[in-house]
Amino acid sequence: MPKGPKFIRFLWPTLRALRELGGSAKPREVIDLVLELAHISDDERAEQLKSGGLRVDNQIQWARQYLVWADLLDGSQRGRWTLTE
Repeated sequence: MPKGPKFIRFLWPTLRALRELGGSAKPREVIDLVLELAHISDDERAEQLKSGGLRVDNQIQWARQYLVWADLLDGSQRGRWTLTE
């Protein structure tokens, strides 16, 4: 597997999922569609962090944060992921 941050593979699927969901959606809706679009296996979906959270969910959250920093997503509303203009 290539070196570097693993969350990068979720940048494009996150944008694509939000477009398919009409530009704005709840985090769980986005994450579920991203996992489907990225063809993530059940085994990988079950991997947990030491904290008990799911590894792929965490990686998608990091992808979202980087998209917010790049001004591609609006990070101003809690509980809602939204594409910017």
